[in-house]
Amino acid sequence: MSDLVIGIDLGTTNSCVAIFMNDKMKILEHNSGDRIVPSFIFFNTDGSVFIGEHAKNKADDEPKNGIYEMKRLVGRKYDDSLLQKSLKYFPFDVSADASNNPVVSFKQRRVTITKTPQELYTILLEELKKFTKDKLGEAVNKVVITVPAYFNVTQREVTLAAAKDAGFTVLKLQNEPTAAALAYYHDHDIHKTHRSLVYDLGGGTFDVAILEKRFNDIDVICVAGDTQLGGHDLDNLILDFVCKQLKSKYDYDASDKPDDKRRLRNKCEKAKKKLSVSDEASITINGMVPNKPQVKIPLTRKEFEKMADKFFQKTIDILDNCLKDSGFSKTSIQEVILCGGSTRIPKIQELVSKYFGGKQLNKFENPDECVAEGAALQAAMLSTSTRQHIEELKLVEVVPLSIGFDSLGNEMIFIIKRGSKLPVSASHTYVNLHDDETSFTLGVYEGERLDARKNRQLDSITINNVTPAPPGQREVEFTLSIDTNGILTAKATEKLRNNTKSLKVQYTTGGRSDREIKNSLLAAAENKINDEKFVRFVKFKRYLIKYCVSIMYNLEENDLLDSYEDIYDFCNSTKLTAQTLEMDEENRVKQLIQECERRCNSLVHTYDFDFMPQLG
Repeated sequence: MSDLVIGIDLGTTNSCVAIFMNDKMKILEHNSGDRIVPSFIFFNTDGSVFIGEHAKNKADDEPKNGIYEMKRLVGRKYDDSLLQKSLKYFPFDVSADASNNPVVSFKQRRVTITKTPQELYTILLEELKKFTKDKLGEAVNKVVITVPAYFNVTQREVTLAAAKDAGFTVLKLQNEPTAAALAYYHDHDIHKTHRSLVYDLGGGTFDVAILEKRFNDIDVICVAGDTQLGGHDLDNLILDFVCKQLKSKYDYDASDKPDDKRRLRNKCEKAKKKLSVSDEASITINGMVPNKPQVKIPLTRKEFEKMADKFFQKTIDILDNCLKDSGFSKTSIQEVILCGGSTRIPKIQELVSKYFGGKQLNKFENPDECVAEGAALQAAMLSTSTRQHIEELKLVEVVPLSIGFDSLGNEMIFIIKRGSKLPVSASHTYVNLHDDETSFTLGVYEGERLDARKNRQLDSITINNVTPAPPGQREVEFTLSIDTNGILTAKATEKLRNNTKSLKVQYTTGGRSDREIKNSLLAAAENKINDEKFVRFVKFKRYLIKYCVSIMYNLEENDLLDSYEDIYDFCNSTKLTAQTLEMDEENRVKQLIQECERRCNSLVHTYDFDFMPQLG
């Protein structure tokens, strides 16, 4: 097997394969001759399968068997509102399986076939792998695949699983805007500290990233974006416009005819592309409207820009929020880099340039290919092949907010600190409270507040069948890890008998907008005094609960229940009361501590009680 590593941009609209080898960047052409391959699969009724441009053309005749935009299905539940919005434009059938996951249905040889988004991804990746072998003359199974910065853990894991099923070993999932920046920095000899903003508008997703380069280190400062905002949405705007024109001028309603909409969609996409180089275009429709062999619907660039104004402005708003949240000024951005096919639209370029005061924009000659080129550069850095030697640029991605778990009293225990570089792993030891505790659950939280309840709960992890032990004497190591693909794993291990529970947490480093991150940091700063007061309160509350539990344990272990049943009941009642007290009741907690110690300390000394907590 080859030791080469390729880069793949697995796009919503198109996919592209690139390799950096022998000091040259090469885009691998599909067998059809296309440098970029439509992410389109056509299942022929005779059982054959077509990929790419040929699949797209064949779907004009059998729309229900032509599958596209798989990326908008990946990692989502069927009832997801964003998925439901996309479904009204799909001519193919999408339904829910028993777990509420979307599945695509079509007919082959008169039999209904269903495919999951992962299986569709696998088919596409198998095709990319096949023509890679044809072009290079050797089978390549190692790859770097790009994903939107805002892909969550489920979407990333589906991508990894599909690649594995296609016979690939994924060395890294790389965020798309980071890949584009890597391609740009490789082509431009920049040695001093340099700050860039990447505006990446593709067929299905939009990302903004601000990166800072210091010599050979690239730091990802912040990202923002939308996984449901791209060129396909512009196609849908034109499609809606055409349907309204057909209804008003020819009394023909195509809006509820999936087959017609599929045929119209291709024409709308071509009109959109033409409007990037011309002031007007027309959508020519043959044989669709009764008694009208041919219908032409004109569309000017101004009309298109008016209908797409909210779409364009949304991308600028996301850009603006990202820049503000980074704390940088517009003038501190040396380069504005455009990538993604939709950045060819003149109005996009005008708005982005205007936002930066008329700044000249940096454009790739082929904006559809730059993400694949960045993936290929990352692939070369990870390759062991002498044919792929490259001066390494180190991409440094960091954890945007601290992650930890809630301890007794809801205090946040920070395990992975904000700003930690990926990959990262850290642990904390948790000790039991009760001697009869056979299981426990810890919540996993993200945020900077000292009260875990004020942070965002990501998930929870439960470990069962734990070993009985006296209060505070059984240790469980709680470990959080985030890998280079941005996937968070939580693991709890009981040290006494290596009883382990692992969990993949619903999280990704791009999962929160930079505005959310900034608001979280601002809330922590504004509430610093309250948070410090909370920690002081929790210290007393935790001590009180542990004190009561230890007294009850010692009374049981020393056969003193009959003699001191009133003390046992008092401690049990006090423990239950303490668990309900909040921060403004600190004086109440202190009073209960004094009462407990007054009634119990003589017993502690007389019978030499074990495992008594210390207030400190």
